[in-house]
Amino acid sequence: MRVSVEPGESGGAPRGLDEAWPLVGRDSLVGRGVAALAATARTVLLYGPSGIGKTRVMQAVTERLGDDDWCVLTASGNTALSAVPLGALAPVLAGDPVAMVTAAGDPIALYAAASAAVREVAAGRRTILAVDDVSAVDSVSVALIAQLVESGVLRLIGTVRESDPVPEGLLPVAAAGDAVRLDIAPLDVDEVSELLTRVLGGPIAHRDAVELHAVSHGNPLFLRELAIGAADAGSLVSAHGLWQLVGEPVGTPALRDLIRARLRVLGDDERDTVERLALCEPLAFDEFGRPGAPEALARLEMRGLIRVDESGARMRVGLAHPHYAAAVRDSIPRLRSVSLLLEQADLIAARPMTPADELRVAIWRLDAGRPSDAGVLARSASLARLAHDRRTAERLAAAAVAAGADDAAALLLHGELLWSLGRAEDALAVLARAEERAVADGDPPELLAAIGAARADVFGGDPLGSARGLELLESLEDALPGQSATIALSKAVLLVNLEYAHDALAHVESAAAVAGDSTFEQAVLDLSRAMPLVTLGRDAEAIAAAERAVRFAKGDQSVLVPRRAELALAHVLIAADRLDDARATVIESLHDAIRHDDALTARLDEFMMGRILWQLGRLDAAARWFRDTVGGAELHGPKSLREFARCFLAIVAAEQGDVARARELRAQVIEGLDEDNSVTALADAWIAVGEGRPDAAAATILARVDVIEQRGAVSVAAGLLHHLVRFGSRAHARTAAERLARLAAASDSPAVRRRLAHATAEAAADAAGLRAVGAEWESIGHLLYAAEAYASAGQPARAAGHGREATADLQRAASLAAACEGARTPLLRFSDGAEPLTPREREIASLAAQGLSSNEIATRLFLSPRTVNNHLQSTYAKLGIRGRHELRA
Repeated sequence: MRVSVEPGESGGAPRGLDEAWPLVGRDSLVGRGVAALAATARTVLLYGPSGIGKTRVMQAVTERLGDDDWCVLTASGNTALSAVPLGALAPVLAGDPVAMVTAAGDPIALYAAASAAVREVAAGRRTILAVDDVSAVDSVSVALIAQLVESGVLRLIGTVRESDPVPEGLLPVAAAGDAVRLDIAPLDVDEVSELLTRVLGGPIAHRDAVELHAVSHGNPLFLRELAIGAADAGSLVSAHGLWQLVGEPVGTPALRDLIRARLRVLGDDERDTVERLALCEPLAFDEFGRPGAPEALARLEMRGLIRVDESGARMRVGLAHPHYAAAVRDSIPRLRSVSLLLEQADLIAARPMTPADELRVAIWRLDAGRPSDAGVLARSASLARLAHDRRTAERLAAAAVAAGADDAAALLLHGELLWSLGRAEDALAVLARAEERAVADGDPPELLAAIGAARADVFGGDPLGSARGLELLESLEDALPGQSATIALSKAVLLVNLEYAHDALAHVESAAAVAGDSTFEQAVLDLSRAMPLVTLGRDAEAIAAAERAVRFAKGDQSVLVPRRAELALAHVLIAADRLDDARATVIESLHDAIRHDDALTARLDEFMMGRILWQLGRLDAAARWFRDTVGGAELHGPKSLREFARCFLAIVAAEQGDVARARELRAQVIEGLDEDNSVTALADAWIAVGEGRPDAAAATILARVDVIEQRGAVSVAAGLLHHLVRFGSRAHARTAAERLARLAAASDSPAVRRRLAHATAEAAADAAGLRAVGAEWESIGHLLYAAEAYASAGQPARAAGHGREATADLQRAASLAAACEGARTPLLRFSDGAEPLTPREREIASLAAQGLSSNEIATRLFLSPRTVNNHLQSTYAKLGIRGRHELRA
C-alpha cells in the first residue's frame, strides 16, 4: 500500500497512481464531439496512436449525451473475433443473439431485426453507438453499422488507431459531408503537469513534468506507466510538498510488454534495424551496413515505428518513441548488444570521421565495455561539452580519468562538468586533485588560474561561499600576477553576488584592458559587464551588453552556452522591469537546460521564474517556482539558491498575510546568511510588517540600503526602498522618496524613476499621481504594484469629496488584486468595511482573470461549474464590476 507524504516530509510513494486517471486537456474535444452529434453529424471518428486517450474522450462524449437522455450502446473491436460474423455487434443488440447471427446471411432481414432491436432498447430516445477500435470490427458488423447510421436509426462515435485503415464498409459514412474527424493530440507540458498534480495530490516540479512529457511524448498511457514505474522504483518522491524525480523515469513491465508486443511481429532485418537504433540512434540512412536494411527501414516507417529527420545535410533515422529504445535495449542480450555496438563503431571508424563521428564511436565503445584510449576519451568529452551534452561529457571525462588521463587539464574538465550537473562536493574534490597535479607537473599559470576560477565558481554556489571564493582568488592574484584577467572576471561574478557593483565593474574593465579583440573575448566581457551594469542602474548598457553576448552564443561554432548567456540577459531584464521579455528568455533557457541535463542552469531558471511571477503579482505561481527551486537545490544544488528561494517564500507568505508561515520559512534559512544579504533583510522586514511593526521593518530596509548604496547596488537599493513605500506609512514613503531621488540622479534606469514616482505620489497622497503610477505599473504587467497604487489613489480622492473617482480607483484596485493570488499587503487594506473576497473567491477570480472558462476552473478545483459561477457572481458584487472581462481588464 502506498503512503502519502505530507509537506515538509521526504520520501514515500504517491497514492492512487493505480486508479483511473482523470481526463485532462480534452474539454474542447469532448465539447466538439457532443456538439457535432447533437447537431447534424451522424458519425464522429476519433483518431490517434495507442494510449493517447481516444477511448476516454469517446466515453466522456457518450456520458454527456447520456446525461441529455440519449440511449448509449457500446461495442468494441477485437482482432480475435474479427472473422466471426456479428462478433462485435451481436452482444449489443437486444433480443436473441443466436437468431441475429443466423440472420447474418440475409442483409435485409438482419437490418430489419437490428433496427427493431435498437428502437426497442432506445424507447424513443436518440441513440449513439460507441465503437472502440473500429478497424478490428468484423465485416458483417461494419456493414450493419453503416446501414443503421445511413438510415438514421443511430449515430456513431468510434476510435481509429493510428495507421489503421477505416474498414471499407464504413467508408461511405466516414467520408460523408456530415461526418466529423477528431484527431487526439498528445498532451502538452502544462497538461502533463496538471494531470500529474491531480493524480499525485500535490504539485510536481516543472523540470520533472517537462522530462516526463518528453519521455512519454505526451501520451497519457505512457505517462501513467512511467509515473507508476518511477514510484515503484523509488525515484518519484515528495520533498517539502513537491513531487520530484530523483532518478531516471522507468516504465512499468506492462509498458515494456506493450511495446515489445508491437515489435514481436518484426522480421529479422527489421529487428536488427530496430536493435541497432535502440543502441546507437540516430543513424544516418547510409550507416546501416546490413543487406536489406533500406527495405527494412521503409517497412518500419510505414508501421510508424521510426521517425525520419531530413532537416540536416544527411537523412537521419531514430525510433519513434524514447521508450521503444528502452524496451528494446532491455530485451537485447548483453553479448548481442556488445556485438552491435562494436560493429557500428567499426563501420563509422572505417570512414573519414568528423568530430561528431569520433564522439559517437567513443560512446559506443564505452557502452560496449571496450573504451577507447584515454586521449580519445578526453577529446570526446570535450566534444560532448561543446555539443552542450554535459551528462555524456561527464561520463566520458570520468572514463578518461579512469583510463589514465589524470593530468590537470583532464581533471579540470571533469570538475567543471560535475559542477554543471550540480555535484558540488564531487567537483571540489576533483578540482583539488587538478590543482595538486598542476603544481606537481609544473603546468603553466593559465591552467592554475583556470582551476582556481573553477573552484571559486563552485564556492559561489554555497550560501556563504562567495567570500571564501574571493579569498581564494585574491591569493591567486599574488601567486599568479600574469593571470589578472581570468581572475578579475571570476572575482566580478562573486562581487555581484555580494552586491559590490562598483568593484565588480572595475574588475571587468581591468580584464578588458588586457583582453584581445576577438569576438569570443568581447562576448565574454559583455556577459561579465551586464550584471554589474544593471546593478548600478545602467539598464540600457546592461541590456545591450547581454543581448550582444546572447547573439554571439547562438551563433555557429560558438563555445559559449546560449542558455548561460540567456541567464544573464534574463537577470538584466528583470531588474529593468521588462518581465514579459524576461519570462520568454527564461523559459527558453529552462527547457534547453532540462533537455541537456544542465542542473545548475535549470535551478537558476526556476529561481528567476519565481522572481518574475513575484514581481508580476502572481504570488501563488511564484511560490510554486520557488518551491521547485528549493526542492531541486536540495537534491541537486546549488545550495545558495535553496536559501534565497526560502527567503522569497517567506516574503510571499507575508504578502499574503500568513505571518506564521512566513516566520516558519524564514527560520529554515541557514544561519549567517542574514549578515550581509538584501533578500534576508527584505524577508525580515515583511515579517515585521505582518506583525504590526512597520517602524522596525523600515529600520531594517534603511540599514540595508545604507550598506549597499555605498557599493553601487542602485537597482537593489531602489527595489528595497520601493518595498518601504508599500509598507503603508506616508512618513516612510517620504523617506523612501528622498532616498530614491538620490539614486535616480545617479542612474538612467526607468525602473528606478518608476519607483521614485510611486514613492513621491504616495508620500504626497497625490490621487492623480498615484492613478498615473498605477496605470504605468499595469501597462508593464506589475499587477500587485498597480493594485496598491490605485488603492492608495482612492483614499485621497474620497477625502477630497471625489466619490465617483474614489469608487473607480478602489474598484480597479480590487479587480487587479483579485488576480494577485491572495495578496493582503498594507496598501490593499483600503475597503473601509467593504466585504473582502474569501480565499476561494480570490482563487477562482485569479483563474478567471487568466482566461479559464468556468468548466476549466471547475475541473481544476474539483468543483461544479454552478459553484464556480456562484463564486464569480459574489466576486463581481463585492468588487463592483460587471463580469469576468473586467477581471482581465
